[in-house]
Amino acid sequence: MRHLLLCLAISFSCYTYAQESVKDSIFKNLETHVTKDSTRVRHLINAANYVTYNDPNHAFSLVEEALKISSEINWTKGKAFGLRQMGVVYYSLSDNFNAMEAFQEALKTSSTMPNNKLFDASLYNNLGNIYADLKLFEKALTNYNKLLSIAKQSNRKEDQIRALVNIGTVQIEKNLVDEGIMNLDNALVLATEENNDFYIAAILNNLGMAYKAKKDYSKSTNHYKRALELSDQIKSKYTQATALNSLGKISILLEDYESAKTFSTKGLKVAQEIEAIEWQADAWETLNKVYEYDNDHIEALIAYKNHIKLRDSVISEEKIAELTRKEMQFKIEQQETLANAEISRQKLIRNASLLGGSGLALASIISFILYRRKRDAISQKKEAQFNTKVADTELKALRAQMNPHFIFNSLNSINEYVSKNDIESATNYLTKFSKLMRETLEKSTESEILLEEDIQILKTYMDIENKRTNNNFTYSIIIDDAINPENTLIPPMILQPFVENSIIHGLGSFKKNGHITISYKKNENMMICSVEDNGIGRKKSSELKANHNKQSLGMTITKNRIDILNKKRNTNGSVNIIDKTDGTKIEIKLPLTLAY
Repeated sequence: MRHLLLCLAISFSCYTYAQESVKDSIFKNLETHVTKDSTRVRHLINAANYVTYNDPNHAFSLVEEALKISSEINWTKGKAFGLRQMGVVYYSLSDNFNAMEAFQEALKTSSTMPNNKLFDASLYNNLGNIYADLKLFEKALTNYNKLLSIAKQSNRKEDQIRALVNIGTVQIEKNLVDEGIMNLDNALVLATEENNDFYIAAILNNLGMAYKAKKDYSKSTNHYKRALELSDQIKSKYTQATALNSLGKISILLEDYESAKTFSTKGLKVAQEIEAIEWQADAWETLNKVYEYDNDHIEALIAYKNHIKLRDSVISEEKIAELTRKEMQFKIEQQETLANAEISRQKLIRNASLLGGSGLALASIISFILYRRKRDAISQKKEAQFNTKVADTELKALRAQMNPHFIFNSLNSINEYVSKNDIESATNYLTKFSKLMRETLEKSTESEILLEEDIQILKTYMDIENKRTNNNFTYSIIIDDAINPENTLIPPMILQPFVENSIIHGLGSFKKNGHITISYKKNENMMICSVEDNGIGRKKSSELKANHNKQSLGMTITKNRIDILNKKRNTNGSVNIIDKTDGTKIEIKLPLTLAY
């Protein structure tokens, strides 16, 4: 979830949110100039810049036309500026992966442009916004300070405003609240001098966030309300959604649940209009708290499910992994470009040396060979580091996917229980579910946990599932004497999807007096974990559920986790499914790892 309320992205022109007269002028220029040349490209990008936050789909179509014309007329500057605007549109939609890709392509394209210092500074600022969203604050501040320095040298007040706002916002995220407020106040002075209502509204939103962090809720509310008033004048739905959601959260802190409901309901509607997923998730989170206060458990559950679904779609470990790989790929390509340039320089030196004498030529050749060996060694080292990073991030991504998958299935179980039983029983069930969620979320972020902790999570899960199915099954857990659960490590929730599959598909409503046996056995330097049930088996389950015979997402993720662990540790872990006469048995082979 993006925590920064507004990191200002730099786009093509100064028309980010202009007055109506300026808007008319922008689109009039676009309508009257239809010739496919550099002038039309400028008008297209200006128009896209104007509608980015209110109508991103329209902005996309305008930028795509600008890029197409730039390619046809071979105008490098138009392509670079179009790519930058495309990145801004993606960023406004919280699509950081595509935003970073567009900004990096713009950087590559601008390398052939003269006097591109200010343009590159704007791109570093926009990349800084993505780093800030990923909480890579030092990288973000480095980029923002580059922009501020260049903006002061060039006396570009708008760029100074952007840099100060972004620096101040990151400082607030780092808990340097007073420093952040100072930079935001300086930005507000400049924005007032420039009479730029859009920047003023953005700064007011961020000051509201700062005073909220200081627990000065009165000042925070005043700033948010001023920003909300301005959002109507500048017709910025993005700013409006930001202010409404923030006022809803402040109202919760002040225990004013009626106001919280009003602000969040309005904020949700605006966020849905502009497809701002992060603000929709925020609104549902606040509404969940309002419904809980009103003891409306059904609506609270619906709000919570919507919040979880939208929150996990904004940014996950998988997206961070993709962004990391994309960043590393870009750096490697930069290094290759520099290496190729160096090779060309060495060739020129060698040719010149041949003219000067064979001795100098030989020395040049030897230098080139030594350089190439050193370059190749560095390249191989970076490739190895890159592969390790990919393995780590992919593994984190798979673990991150388990949380929303597991929570979604569990919430469906609660929803089913609520529909079949009374509210009092549902409330008791929710209490047990919250305990399970706490245990799950605490442990699932770790690469390995103690076996006894993982077993405890499994027990809690099976207990609440057993209650939901009216005590339809029993279970037993068997641990080999050679295994000490207090000293043995295991990837968290590695068995849970298979236990879930046994309960839902193996036993379900098709089997009475069902039983699940979970066992852990030592086999040389490996541990064999098994889940065995006396259910109806896979074949019968498929026949009864012909329209739902897709493989479990949890089982697929678990198999992928084991594959990556094998690559990372050079082990031979595996998953084996055994069809029995009466039921199914799953055997998972993992390396036996001790805590100490």
